[in-house]
Amino acid sequence: MNLLLLAHRVPYPADKGEKIRTFNNLAYLVKQGHTVTVFTPLENSHDLRYANQLSEKLNVTVAHSKLTRRTARVLKGLSSGQALSVTNFYSAELQQQLCAVLLAEKPDSILCTSSAMAKYVFHREAAAIIKRQKIRLVMDFIDLDSYKWRQYAERSVWPLSLVYKREEKLLSKLESKILDRFDASLFVTKEETELLNKYNKTPSNVCVVGNGVDRASYYPAKNSQPAPEQRLLSKDSPILLFTGVMDYFPNEDAVSWFANTVWPEVYAAHPDAKFKIVGMRPGRKVRQLAQHKGIEVTGYVENILPYYQQADFLIAPFRVARGIQNKIIQAMSCGLPVISSPEGAAGINYINNKHLVVVEQASKYLAAIDDLLTNKESYQCMSRSGIELVTSQYSWEAANNRLSKILMGDLTYT
Repeated sequence: MNLLLLAHRVPYPADKGEKIRTFNNLAYLVKQGHTVTVFTPLENSHDLRYANQLSEKLNVTVAHSKLTRRTARVLKGLSSGQALSVTNFYSAELQQQLCAVLLAEKPDSILCTSSAMAKYVFHREAAAIIKRQKIRLVMDFIDLDSYKWRQYAERSVWPLSLVYKREEKLLSKLESKILDRFDASLFVTKEETELLNKYNKTPSNVCVVGNGVDRASYYPAKNSQPAPEQRLLSKDSPILLFTGVMDYFPNEDAVSWFANTVWPEVYAAHPDAKFKIVGMRPGRKVRQLAQHKGIEVTGYVENILPYYQQADFLIAPFRVARGIQNKIIQAMSCGLPVISSPEGAAGINYINNKHLVVVEQASKYLAAIDDLLTNKESYQCMSRSGIELVTSQYSWEAANNRLSKILMGDLTYT
């Protein structure tokens, strides 16, 4: 199969949600012998380096073009009545490259990652070529972005709330157009498709393709393998962990709420406890959380694995969340028990108090922590159950095989 992959961000390095998914999809398709050309806009010089590294690592062609200044892209969106998410990733030069390849190579399928990349396909010249050559179109929405912006609007004040409501409205229209025009549309969880069904008439070509975990990269420390060794537990000085890209609104909102609402009570009960916020690009609001006693904000780290292996709990106190939280299934793969809000755990097929602990109120976090700290058997059982859940249900091999079949026209994977 000759495939074009339109990615809104360079899917390398695989260090955040959608990049992890797209990189693993791409690596699998290449390994299966498919010819893949990647098209992606570049925001900075780092992206150019990453594009070249991706090309070398997977031996794929990566077509790219540098985006204009962000201010210009925002003004373009506001003046043209388009969603800012769309103009933020659009490059006329990259559009020209795509049209040239469409004519020259006559690909079998086009896979877009995120609704923002649909503009390249709906472009008049590209659309005409696609229709004439009967090229199959597949959209990987991953999450329902319009609903995400609705959540942002509900958590924000004017004027940001107004901007977010505008984005929700425009993306909702775009999503409907994609659902109508594309041959298949993918979401990461069944919950996302049910949400779609609530706001749109769901066509028959909507499929679920989940995320996975690379268990060769996320595993327990040697002294914490489930049986005969056990995961070490720091009962007197527990380490709580949160990981993620820290300029992303849901992550920033989650740690800020937890640090200001829950952490004072946890720290009062456990004066030697630590709350580590680990991830790139923490803004001022997140960096200031380090002023709380016991809280550490690391910024970017080269290797996240030791943090999963050395912590006692992953905390996922999301108030805004979509799809699967990769940090949760990565933590489970490392045997690290997770305490999450319902929003954070929503995309995961879990049994509460077996695979992870879900708490609905701020006052319940300390109780959940203390319950597991004082019950070593329950703690170890949850550690093992998390590993078992990831091993049985969150395999990249299964997810990518499903994607490959859909790209070739098999829609039995709904």
